[in-house]
Amino acid sequence: MAAKIVSEIDSFNSNLHFKIGLIFLLLLFFINHFSGNYVKQDKIFFTSYFNYTEGLEIGSDVVLAGIDVGKVTDLELQDDGVLVSGSINNEYSIPSDSILIIRSNGIFGKKSLLIEPGFGDIIQDKYYEFTSTKDSYSVDMFLRYLNNLND
Repeated sequence: MAAKIVSEIDSFNSNLHFKIGLIFLLLLFFINHFSGNYVKQDKIFFTSYFNYTEGLEIGSDVVLAGIDVGKVTDLELQDDGVLVSGSINNEYSIPSDSILIIRSNGIFGKKSLLIEPGFGDIIQDKYYEFTSTKDSYSVDMFLRYLNNLND
């Protein structure tokens, strides 16, 4: 049986073997080259503290100039506020003096983290703590504030 397979392979033109091998190697090269861009992107993991995070959720977008660049991965209540953790795709250059702002998409819209870029050096670390933040304020909080002015 094995001898029959070997004789069948030998019956093909050696040029055909070369072409099949070349096509196979090119196919492997393209799969390796293009799958590297889609399989796993390096990320910058960040933390930041906020006093008020109403509406921000795990999975909320992190946005830079209108482009989704990351996700919120954890919200944790601390003694001094709310610790927000997340990740940003490493392909985007984020200055180290950027400000994280919790923003709303419309009056009652979904919340996201907006990166307001600064002018400092680009973040090179894998883990970074944003120290400049601005809290989210809701319409409900504003109405309570106006109500307290009347009292």
